Amino acid sequence: MPARSVIVAGADSAIGEACARKFAEAGDRLLLVGEDEETLRGLAEDLKSKVETAFVVAVISNRLDVHNVIAEALESHQRVDALVNATLVVSSREFLDLAEEDFAAMLDANLKSAFLLTQATCRQFVKQIETSPEAQAEGAIVNLLSVEGVTAAAERVAFAASQGGLHQLTKAVALAMSPYGVRVNAVGIGAIKADYMKDFDAKTAKSTVPLNRIGDPEDVAEAAYFLASPAASYITGQTLFVDGGRLVRSGAADYVERKT
Repeated sequence: MPARSVIVAGADSAIGEACARKFAEAGDRLLLVGEDEETLRGLAEDLKSKVETAFVVAVISNRLDVHNVIAEALESHQRVDALVNATLVVSSREFLDLAEEDFAAMLDANLKSAFLLTQATCRQFVKQIETSPEAQAEGAIVNLLSVEGVTAAAERVAFAASQGGLHQLTKAVALAMSPYGVRVNAVGIGAIKADYMKDFDAKTAKSTVPLNRIGDPEDVAEAAYFLASPAASYITGQTLFVDGGRLVRSGAADYVERKT
């Protein structure tokens, strides 16, 4: 497969880094996006020996920053062929204590950011198609979301809302972009050895997983690469859950303690 131009957002996270390394192994040209300049620079320097790699520091819930991401991708690689949105912000707060601004901030970090970057990327896909109408559209977008996009946790109301929205955003954009041949999918994750797990008890998390282990970032990267590849050319609007069987378990370990 010819080298593609791939944007990896959230490349300053463990899962984002794993995704970047997976696409680099395939020879794809990369634009790494995140908020931690030192981490991005280090990863870019490491990958430059394998593939063309650039990076840009951006807050992707900011429309101007998103504009700069696409501009940098075009300056570095002249086009955009795929987007992996591996940005995931998790926080817990008792529902009755959840402030309006904290709820809004969570939606901005996980949902608004995905909307802005997905829309900007899709607009670039369409420009490329219109410029070369004879070319087969091969644009692909892969979002990262949590199993809480289809389940819920009482202490993570804002997070669950953002993930449910992202789950639906993925499906709706897949329909909107299907006339252009652009595919939009998601990888749904459970317990993974990554940044967002720092506030979770690993033993408890492991007990909810039928495969009896915490997943690795590379497990997610393999799924993301597959969904962005021609091997998934007839798949769109879907979420592939990489959760060790978490969603299909029928245990009663998840419960709500009564307060009265």
